Amino acid sequence: MKLSSFSLALAALSAVETTPAFAFISGQKSISSTRVPASSTRLFGILDEIESDSFNLMGSSDTAEDKAQQRSISDAYEMFLGELVFSPNDPRVDIVENYDLACDPPFMDWLNKKVESSTDPEEKLALRDLHGMIVDVKKKVELKAMAEERAAKEAEDAEAARLADADAEADAGRTMSDTDVLRKASAVDRAGVETEMKTQAEEKKTFFDTELTPEIRLSYEDLLQEVLPPYKPGDTASSVAFTYYDKFDAQFVKVLTERSNNGDADAQVLLDALAVEQSKRIAAATESLKAVLSLGEPMRMEGALVKMAREGKIDEPFLLLLEANANQAEAAGAQGPAQLMRKLAKRAMAEKDKQSSSKEVKLLRQLLREDDSSIREQILEEAFTPKEALLVSARYKACR
Repeated sequence: MKLSSFSLALAALSAVETTPAFAFISGQKSISSTRVPASSTRLFGILDEIESDSFNLMGSSDTAEDKAQQRSISDAYEMFLGELVFSPNDPRVDIVENYDLACDPPFMDWLNKKVESSTDPEEKLALRDLHGMIVDVKKKVELKAMAEERAAKEAEDAEAARLADADAEADAGRTMSDTDVLRKASAVDRAGVETEMKTQAEEKKTFFDTELTPEIRLSYEDLLQEVLPPYKPGDTASSVAFTYYDKFDAQFVKVLTERSNNGDADAQVLLDALAVEQSKRIAAATESLKAVLSLGEPMRMEGALVKMAREGKIDEPFLLLLEANANQAEAAGAQGPAQLMRKLAKRAMAEKDKQSSSKEVKLLRQLLREDDSSIREQILEEAFTPKEALLVSARYKACR
């Protein structure tokens, strides 16, 4: 269509109240005046019309195809959620194996909306726990990636520094005199001994002397928010230390100590409350151990340990106290009492494992306690050997 024809078409639309407008007519040097409607559907120009919603191919209105696609995605999410919920594995294992899908932001948003819209209290709690597991796994994977990236950067910097030192020594060697060469050779002879002494000094460095990395600090951010003020009504530093006692590992204590050294008064108050709670538990463990040893006979002692395990009284302080007494007895040369303490400790840990609700945790604890590789292999074989044949055999014998 020619521009003159378009202008005539605009003039033909002026059947209602109009306002003046101007249009260039092809082939004429003058400007013809036309009138366009002064209504809410005023025509401004071709560019404005194209940029309006009428030509918006990415419009927000959902077509039937878009709705079908959304339903398809929702159905796929429902199937994946069912796999996570009803899987015989630990959900964390399935989350790691399907990390890209489980930690995909659209799926996490969908799951969060499902948690908020759920009206069943049990379902809401289960879905919230699953969402928390996904967030926790995602955070740990990201922290691991950050640690690996930092380690690679440190190794790269160390290699660059080594090459720079080597280049500097090479440049210095070109200007060395004969006396300097002999002095350098003598230093090289002592280098092996000095390196060995430096290595031994580094090995003597305790756990608490090692530096906290940024990844370690980030990994405890969520726990810090739970144990540091502001507290809920009725909670205190003492009650928090009692409730979260099992989560206060050595690394977390280092994090709290660092914050306390930097002037965080709340962290220091929590550390003091933790020390009091630890003293109470050690005192209770001491009384329990005295009661067990007062029975005299090893069989009766082990029976008391079985009762304590069922009552939930075998905790970390009790096990540490048994180990400490065994070490002290061995240091004093009393092999008999030391062997008795080791035997009681082994039985106490075994009985504590029986109270565990997870077979995987029980197996892992057994493997971590055993130093002998052959015994570890035996434990693994017994754990993964099917028991159906033995049960059938026993029933068959009973029938006979």
